[in-house]
Amino acid sequence: MDAALATAQVVKGAFLVLTALALTAYKWPEHKNPQDLPICDYVIVGAGTAGSIIANRLSEDPTVNVCVIEAGGDPPLESEIPSLFPYLPKTNIDWNLTSEDDGFTAQYRRYKYLDLPAGKVLGGSSTLHHFYHVRGDPTDYDDWAKASGDNSWSWQNLLPYFIKSEHVEDEYILNSENGRYHGTNGYLRLTRENRDLPLKYLKALEEMGHKILEDVNAGETLGFTRPLFSISGGVRQSSASSYLTPIKNRQNLYIVKNTMVTRIIISNLEATGVQCTTSNGQTIIINARKEVIISAGAFNSPKLLMLSGIGPRDHLNSLGIQVLSDLPVGENLQDHLAVILIHQLEATSETPPASDPTKFPLPTFIGFGAVNKSQSHPDYMTLNIISRNAPAALMQLCSSVFFLHDEICNEIYAGGEGREVLLTVMNVGRPVSRGHVELRSTNPEDPPRIYTGFLSANTDIIKNIDSILDYIRITESSHFINVGGETMYFNFPSCPQPPNTRAYWRCYILNMMDTTFHYSSTCAMGSVLDSSLRVRGISKLRVADASAMPNIVSSNINAAVVVLAEKAADLIKQSQICA
Repeated sequence: MDAALATAQVVKGAFLVLTALALTAYKWPEHKNPQDLPICDYVIVGAGTAGSIIANRLSEDPTVNVCVIEAGGDPPLESEIPSLFPYLPKTNIDWNLTSEDDGFTAQYRRYKYLDLPAGKVLGGSSTLHHFYHVRGDPTDYDDWAKASGDNSWSWQNLLPYFIKSEHVEDEYILNSENGRYHGTNGYLRLTRENRDLPLKYLKALEEMGHKILEDVNAGETLGFTRPLFSISGGVRQSSASSYLTPIKNRQNLYIVKNTMVTRIIISNLEATGVQCTTSNGQTIIINARKEVIISAGAFNSPKLLMLSGIGPRDHLNSLGIQVLSDLPVGENLQDHLAVILIHQLEATSETPPASDPTKFPLPTFIGFGAVNKSQSHPDYMTLNIISRNAPAALMQLCSSVFFLHDEICNEIYAGGEGREVLLTVMNVGRPVSRGHVELRSTNPEDPPRIYTGFLSANTDIIKNIDSILDYIRITESSHFINVGGETMYFNFPSCPQPPNTRAYWRCYILNMMDTTFHYSSTCAMGSVLDSSLRVRGISKLRVADASAMPNIVSSNINAAVVVLAEKAADLIKQSQICA
C-alpha cells in the first residue's frame, strides 16, 4: 500500500516536470492577454466540457468575437494518455475540492471526506474523466423536458444533437441497426472496447436474465455491453482536443488562460461582463456586448453566481452580499454514489500483458439493471473492470481513484494476486438524496462548502441494497460456479455478521462508497434557469454546464453535458436572430 502511494507521488512529480516543458502547447489556442482583447460579444466563463463546445459553435459566426476565460491552462501530455487517468486527480489540473464531513458517509476511509476531482484546465473534467461515453436513459431527458416545461429538451428532440456531436469510428456500431442513432461528422471521436475478456461476463449476465446489447446509447438501456470511449488514435478526446484544437487559429476566438473570474458584473439587473484576477494578481474587467455564459461546473458556477448576488437570500445575507435575484442556487446537488464490489474468479499464473498506454487500462464492460423486471428503465448502472493477476492495477484504482481505507486496499491487493478479479463500480441511477453547495466566505479564492447529501434519503440505501443483491446473482451463473467465482466480503469493524444480509449490505455501502464524479443540477432549469438556460431575474446571463441539469442522468454525465452544450449554443444563436 505504501509503495503504491509512493509510486503515485513519484509519477505525479514527473508530471510536473513534463508540464513545465509545455510539450502539447502547439495543439491549443494561444493565450490572449486580457488587455489585448477586442470588444467581446460573448464572454464564456470556463473552457471545460460545455465551455469549449459553446465557444466553438458561437465562433462559427465570423461577425462575433467570442472570449473564453479559463482558470487553468493547457492540458499536459499525461492527460492525453488513456492509461494514466488514475494519476490525474490531486494535481495542478484539478481544483482539488473536497466534501464536508457529514458524520455519516465516508467514515471508514483514509479521510472522513470525499475528494471531488474537477478539471482546472482546458477541457475541464473531460480532461480528467474515465472515458466512458454513455448517454443515459431516454426517461432522464424526458424529465428534463417536464422540469423545464419545454419539450425541446426531451430525448427525441435532443437525439439530433447527440448525433451532431459524434464522430463514431467503430464500424460494428455504424453497420448495426443502431448506426442511425450515431454520427460520423461531429467533433467528438469515439471508439469501442474491442477486447474479448468481457465476453464471458456478458454471457454470465445473459444467463441471469439480463439482455446483452450492441449499444446502450440508442434508446434501449436495460442490458450490458462493451462501451464506447472518448479515445481515438490512442489519445484522450476531451472537449478541448475535440472542439478547440481544430479551430485553434479561428480569428474571432480568444482564450484567456490561468485567469480566474471572481464576479459577474451586473448593472440594472443585466450582465455586462466579468471581473477577473490574472495569474500575476492583476484585477481586470472584461465586458460582454451580447451575453455572459457561465460554464464553470456544478461547484464553481453556483459559487460565482452567489458571489455576484444571485442565490438564496438568507445565505447571501449572512455573508453581507447584496441580493440581486433570490434563487435556489447551489441547492439540488446530485451525484452518483459509487459502491465498490469485488469478485474473485479463477486462479491464474499467467503474467499480465504489458499495459498498452493508448488503451483504457483494463478490459471493461458496462450495463444497466432493473430490480423490477417488468419496468423498462434502469435502477442502477455498473462500470466493470477486469484484472487478471494484476493486483497493482487494483491497488492503483483503490488508492489513487477511490481513496478507500488502507486495510481494504490491502485486502483487494491480496485478493488479486494470482486470480482474475472483477471490480464493479455500482451506482443507483436516479438517487433521491440531494446535497448543496454554499459559499465558505466572500473571498473568491476560498473553495465552496460542498455537502454531497449522499444517502440522506433512506430510500437510496434501500435502492442500493436491492441493486447489489440483483447484480451479484451473477455468482449463480455457470461460469462463476465452474471457476469458483465468489463475492469478496470485508470484515468491517462496524458491520454485522454474517455477510450477505441486508444489514451487512447497508453497512457495506457506507464503508465501500465514493463519488462517481458526476456532479450536477446546482443551477437547475425550472428553478434557477428558464428553459433557454437564462438566469431568472437577470438578463444577458446564462448557465450552460452540468449544473443546469434539472436531474442527473442515469449514467456517466459527460455525454449529457456535451448535448446540453450543443443545444445551448443553438439557443444563444437563435435568441440573437430574434432580438
